[in-house]
Amino acid sequence: MKKNIQCLNIFYKTKWRNIHNSSIVRSKENLNLQKIYTGEKQNFNKVSFKKEKIEDVIKEVKFDYYYFNEGKKNKYKDIPLNISIINESDFPPFKAVDEKLHFSVLENDLKIISTNRNNSVCSIEINDKVNEQGMSVMLENMAFHSTAHLSHLRTIKSLEKIGATVSCNAFREHMVYSCECLKEYLPIVTNLIIGNVLFPRFLSWEMKNNVNRLNLMREKLFENNELYITELLHNTAWYNNTLGNKLYVYESSIENYTSENLRNFMLKHFSPKNMTLIGVNVEHDELTKWTSRAFQDYVPIPYTNQKEVTPKYTGGFISVEDKNVKKTNIAIAYETQGGWKSSDMITLTVLQTLMGGGGSFSTGGPGKGMYSRLFLNVLNSYNFIESCMAFSTQHSDTGLFGLYFTGEPSNTSDIIKAMALEFQKMNRVTDEELNRAKKSLKSFMWMSLEYKSILMEDLARQMMILNRILTGKQLSDAIDSITKEDIQRVVHNFLKTKPTVVVYGNINYSPHYDEICNILGHK
Repeated sequence: MKKNIQCLNIFYKTKWRNIHNSSIVRSKENLNLQKIYTGEKQNFNKVSFKKEKIEDVIKEVKFDYYYFNEGKKNKYKDIPLNISIINESDFPPFKAVDEKLHFSVLENDLKIISTNRNNSVCSIEINDKVNEQGMSVMLENMAFHSTAHLSHLRTIKSLEKIGATVSCNAFREHMVYSCECLKEYLPIVTNLIIGNVLFPRFLSWEMKNNVNRLNLMREKLFENNELYITELLHNTAWYNNTLGNKLYVYESSIENYTSENLRNFMLKHFSPKNMTLIGVNVEHDELTKWTSRAFQDYVPIPYTNQKEVTPKYTGGFISVEDKNVKKTNIAIAYETQGGWKSSDMITLTVLQTLMGGGGSFSTGGPGKGMYSRLFLNVLNSYNFIESCMAFSTQHSDTGLFGLYFTGEPSNTSDIIKAMALEFQKMNRVTDEELNRAKKSLKSFMWMSLEYKSILMEDLARQMMILNRILTGKQLSDAIDSITKEDIQRVVHNFLKTKPTVVVYGNINYSPHYDEICNILGHK
């Protein structure tokens, strides 16, 4: 161990400071990447509202709330397992799935995007743009309760009846209401989820019964080291503004948990123009028809073109002691300009994959990242480091890129020096490393897009932020276009910003922020 530390100290003293003073070649923007990332916007099919008789609409949905299935005799009961019960002649010839994306927009400016993979289970999701401290989490807490059409009990029983699963999640810049069910129940869940978004009642007794859940949500966040450190990073990087506002509801804000505040929040943000409806494994015309019907008689909340507040990056330092955590957790991050709106997000994702990481108990096998730089240079070299990883957290117009290490408290300074060394070497990339990172990232991307939830979130974020959709093929081409010069440029740019440092767990050996900045090469 001593040999490792001595080598690390020598390299730090002689090499690290040079990155801030050296004449790095400032490469131009990757034009091929820019062309892919800023292509033409999607064309939306405009859908007009159509007045229909409610009696005729009801007949289209075969759903008996009070029906109890008593079961039927199983006609396959006495057939042994070695005899097939499938008649292959009953199946149509194979036809490749057309995963083409379909786009529509209603009269009220609500965007609808869908794709059909011919799966029996469908998912729909409504995304709303929001950015207000604490209120989105309070609204998440009251999702799928009583509405103007259904009581809380009737809502739950209806979902149980059709075997659907629903969820609501609040993020820093948007909220997501989602539902998954069998295709045949699309008309029911479409109206149910839209009813919960547009017409919640916020009954006083339901809110009172749920107030403890806000405390439980906060405690659950504190129990997850990675989530809590991510929260601390945001609170510190954008101190007391925009993205730095706490995502959870702290105790002093519970008094704001009122129906009036929630309604005012909805009036401010829940305009159809701020919403995007995503459907996977659904017929686009069917989804559009039922969405249009749900909004037919709805008087929309007027859209107000609110002035966007630009996040002000502050950087800084925070240390939080937790006696239940025996190790020292350290995260160091820098601001990345542009966020989702910049093609550099692709470059940063490639860099994150190249850096990789893992834990000291990681074992072999494909996809374990054992040839990533952090695994080879850090985990294989320093036995006082338990785990390490690179992370990239991007928002609409800004983000963070950094390293997160966990190790022995008594070696805190050495861990920070190891992190500084890896930051310093980020701008030196070999062809082999870059090609491996590209292939690994493309593999991970294509596998991730197989999941309905990930696909829906990706489509929604792209549409809300970029106002267009990059297909998997376009993203793959964008990844292939990344060069070593792109990596050098983004590394040079973010290392010029003030570092954000979070130390959590055992903080007894944590250096002062000025000392950490000195180790990182910042005066």
